Amino acid sequence: MHGGAPDIQVILMTCPPDQAEKILLELLERRLVGCGNIVPLVRSRYWWEGRICSDDEALVVLETTPDRLDALYAAIPEVHPYSVPKVVALQPSACGEPYLQWLRAVTRPG
Repeated sequence: MHGGAPDIQVILMTCPPDQAEKILLELLERRLVGCGNIVPLVRSRYWWEGRICSDDEALVVLETTPDRLDALYAAIPEVHPYSVPKVVALQPSACGEPYLQWLRAVTRPG
């Protein structure tokens, strides 16, 4: 395990289920994330324009390094259909060093 806060950001993003694969592949191709996991169906309830809304969405869990986070935030509006996409970054308290090394390597622009 890596001591201290590791160099990894886990990002939670929701989107329409039929857009998840396309968005994830675009972010991977740009090397903004090292991997992503698509949870195909989550039921979302949220406030929008003064009322509570309900939608079925996909949850995409993305992983990147802190130095790629700003570029990821800038790219998501380019590939995401929502005017206000949910993009929440979390920093794990620990992560295996071999995984961190892999993540650092694959998120470097080619």
